Amino acid sequence: MRLLHTSDWHLGHTLHEASREEEHAAFLEWLLATIGERDVDALIVTGDVFDSSNPPASAQRSWYRFLVAAGQRRPGLQVVAIAGNHDSAARLEAPRDVLAALDVTVVGELPREEGRLDPERLLVPLTDRDGVRRAWVAAVPYLRPSDLAGLAGPEGDEGEALAVDPKATRVAAVYAEAAAAARRMKRDGEAIVLTGHLYAAGTSL
Repeated sequence: MRLLHTSDWHLGHTLHEASREEEHAAFLEWLLATIGERDVDALIVTGDVFDSSNPPASAQRSWYRFLVAAGQRRPGLQVVAIAGNHDSAARLEAPRDVLAALDVTVVGELPREEGRLDPERLLVPLTDRDGVRRAWVAAVPYLRPSDLAGLAGPEGDEGEALAVDPKATRVAAVYAEAAAAARRMKRDGEAIVLTGHLYAAGTSL
């Protein structure tokens, strides 16, 4: 299988009050051409599709038009997209049932069921052109405080002082749980693709 990974489009971004819509349109045309030329089987978009949680209508049109055009350019293309820190998780995920008809899977919020990761929504199978499953995408989006609440952090505290986690203990716990879920699902010969989107500040050695 051929996977194409891309991230941080920031559709709707303006630079010094100047729209970047023309630049974004050129990028999306290039991406469509690349999908066709490279005969891509799956496109993985790891967050910040939009530049803000309330993107302009023009940015949303660009996103949906791209998804339709990508499926037309490469019939059978599978798309998996996660939310980044600039995206509204709920807004990005809202049309997921409609997008599923285009073979597009969107994970905005970390999917949980009774406190545990929901593998039905977290794990996305990728198949080849013969319909044979070749890989699993563990679609972990940008992790917000609500996603980390209740997890043990430094010194074993659960959900308290979420901003104070210098070794990213809670974030690591989520990724470990997602990887374990993927390993339980995979069979011999199947790959695991673990996604993520991270914003980091104030790092130290």
